[in-house]
Amino acid sequence: PVLSVWEQPLSSEGDNLLLDSDLYDADGFDSPDPGLLSEKNELCSLEQSQGLQLFTSTQRWQNVPLCTRAHQLWLLIRTGLHNVVEKEKRAELRVARLTHGLEPLRRLEVPAGLRSVAQDPVGGHFVVLDGAGCLHLHKKDGWAQETLLAPVALTGLVAVLGPLGAVGRFVGWGPTGLAILRPDLSLLWLSPPEVGRVLGREPTCCLPVPNLGLLLVAEVGGSLALFKFRSGGRRLVLRGLPLQPPPGLAGTLKRLALGPGSTHQDTHCFAAYGSAVLTFDLQAWNLTDVRQNLHKTTISDLAYFEEAKAMVTSSQDSTVKVWEVNWQIRMVFVGHTGPVTAMVILPNTTRVSSASQDGTLRTWDLQAAAQVGEVALCSWGQDVLSARVSRLLAPAARGWPVLSLCAGSVELWRLSELYSPLAQLPAPVLYLQVAPALPAPVNPSLPARLVCACVDGSVYLVSAATGRTVSALLLEAEDCAVAVAYCLPREALWLLTRTGHLVRANAACCPMSVLHRVCPPPPPAPQPCCLHLYSHLTDPGSALACWEIVRQNKGDLRRSAMAWAWKNKNRYLPVIGHTDGALSVLDWLSSKTVFHTEAHSPGPVTAIASTWNSIVSSGGDLTVKMWRVFPYAEESLSLLRTFSCCHPVVVLCALGKRITVGFEDPNSATYGLVQFGLGEGRRCDHRPQDDPMDHITGLCCCPTLKLYACSSLDCTIRIWTSENRLLRLLQLDGSPQALAFSSNSGDLVLALGSRLCLVSHRLYLPTAYLVKVCSEVRMGKVGLLREDRP
Repeated sequence: PVLSVWEQPLSSEGDNLLLDSDLYDADGFDSPDPGLLSEKNELCSLEQSQGLQLFTSTQRWQNVPLCTRAHQLWLLIRTGLHNVVEKEKRAELRVARLTHGLEPLRRLEVPAGLRSVAQDPVGGHFVVLDGAGCLHLHKKDGWAQETLLAPVALTGLVAVLGPLGAVGRFVGWGPTGLAILRPDLSLLWLSPPEVGRVLGREPTCCLPVPNLGLLLVAEVGGSLALFKFRSGGRRLVLRGLPLQPPPGLAGTLKRLALGPGSTHQDTHCFAAYGSAVLTFDLQAWNLTDVRQNLHKTTISDLAYFEEAKAMVTSSQDSTVKVWEVNWQIRMVFVGHTGPVTAMVILPNTTRVSSASQDGTLRTWDLQAAAQVGEVALCSWGQDVLSARVSRLLAPAARGWPVLSLCAGSVELWRLSELYSPLAQLPAPVLYLQVAPALPAPVNPSLPARLVCACVDGSVYLVSAATGRTVSALLLEAEDCAVAVAYCLPREALWLLTRTGHLVRANAACCPMSVLHRVCPPPPPAPQPCCLHLYSHLTDPGSALACWEIVRQNKGDLRRSAMAWAWKNKNRYLPVIGHTDGALSVLDWLSSKTVFHTEAHSPGPVTAIASTWNSIVSSGGDLTVKMWRVFPYAEESLSLLRTFSCCHPVVVLCALGKRITVGFEDPNSATYGLVQFGLGEGRRCDHRPQDDPMDHITGLCCCPTLKLYACSSLDCTIRIWTSENRLLRLLQLDGSPQALAFSSNSGDLVLALGSRLCLVSHRLYLPTAYLVKVCSEVRMGKVGLLREDRP
């Protein structure tokens, strides 16, 4: 074949999952295979050699009764199948990397030189036209199908979609003019001598308008011609005279794009001509607008962004600009260090990708107004010059790759989506937690809330099921939170500000109302620095009833219900950590200290976490302490165990008898996770190369699946097993500021700037864990997210 293909090795979980070169085994995974059945007197230790010896001994085999013979054959087949299943399970539990955004998929070399590429989503392939006049058919993933000789001399090819493409699927152009090709790439129609063969007006590029049955043709010299499909798309007829650019404009006709006019009505054509953009009305077929000097140099590409209702242009001045429909500037993306040669809008997103001569393919998010991804164009080992992109093609349909066209190759980029948008908040999120704490009660279920503290001092309660904002606490920027504690059944929220103020708010109304504010003592007295809410939720039924009463009464328990509320078995203890290393338990209503104990003197308390019967704290004395909680007693904390650390602890997460500690030392660039436990094997470490490379921004656990997750400023989320072994590495296109498991099934919510994004458990969990989730759902241990009541 003319085209040669280099492909990356495929993994057992799909194209977007890459296995680590140094793989773990999965012997420590304690979830049994639900497909295994146990039988009495089964020969589980039947070896293959024994089976072969049994079948080769004809006399012995003939003396075995038929029932025993069938049973031994069944055991041999079953044992072999079990070994295959266990081998696949161990392979799937190895470390794997999943990437969000664009990642290299495949590179197709075109030795004869690349002329054009036409994507045919109806036929399920794309066609490559090379310099030798050959047409190469490839599947959407790049695999070669067939090579044909073009029926006429062509320099370009484009696909026609919609009903027009039923007979004539492609339009080609070249020195002979225009040609319509059938779906099998045979010639259907060739322009007559009087059409498209005028010297000096040969076609240079075409843009179909299927909904109007039109074809735009850019010609040598900068003129633009309009053709109409006739006879059901079987021939083309010139409509009107070709339009010339206004005199005085310098440059050539570079790109064509479709979009609405300034009144958002009708379809217009936009043509990049030098540093100007020309607008043509397709109905009246005239030039309606000329916008000059939109960039400092030549515009290399342009497109209309339907999702953002904006025009996007890229230029050799290294910028990508976003314009309103009336050509008022909306934003400018700066980051490329070389001329931008091509640009493409990613469908069903708010993102634009641009290729530059600096050797990078960058992704920009219009909603976040920032760069959210970057990959190297020379990912296949070629030099920067050979990786220079002349055109970017958007995916033709869902599941298709992004195509980058170079002088001698076609590169395919997989567009993978690890997370989906859940909510958009007014300000960047600093702190994120889920309430009620996991494992969430199932029968009866409480609605899941995401507690989001933002940089502007506001705190939002967001439904984990719908992403809708339920309530908000709007404070000033100086009241920006360092910690938040939220009790869902009582609709009470505590906020510890950077200045040491403790604010208690009523979360049953929207916006929240501040009930009281406790000011910190004057220096040099110890200041509060950590806040945590310990929830002793033993009766979900009474918790749900309490929540309904509080919601109905806008946060106030009736006098008759107040006594009942204090009689139920559920308890909620606000815990404060101080700069002198002390821990304090606060009164529920007044927020006054009811219990005080020394914990980490002489250093401050750095983090607090809890399980169903214990509280874990860390401090500046480089220790981690586990406390037994007595929720019904006044002296509610009793020290159980002390662990020593070598580095300052920044985050904590407790799961049963295990404590996962996130520590870091920026001076030595040390960032890692250590796991402490009670009983045997008190400490579990992992490979140093699995550690995060930057500040750890979040650490959470899913008790149902016995999994941990941590986020870092190195744009990664790491999933860990209960034995502190890395299971999955999620490579994001931005730095997550916070992270939380939002459901018992393992769904993750992360904060990227002011956006809350959802990572479904189906996208990253191995099959063994998915089977465990399904079995838990069948047994009623994992419930679906409860929708908010009106």
